[in-house]
Amino acid sequence: MDARDLVDVAIDEDPRAPCLWVPSELWPAFLAAIHREPNLIGAVIYRNKTVREGGPLTDITTRRP
Repeated sequence: MDARDLVDVAIDEDPRAPCLWVPSELWPAFLAAIHREPNLIGAVIYRNKTVREGGPLTDITTRRP
């Protein structure tokens, strides 16, 4: 599974969560997969969710790391 697939699974598992954090190791691959760049605060909107970089060695999570 690539980064985008993992984010899709996380969104499907918790559809009511407003935000999602992606590990630093997967962040560039995720951005490349969705063909977007982060805004001024470092977030992207994907599937009506705010997605941010969560830091190194973290899991994809809906809770702030």
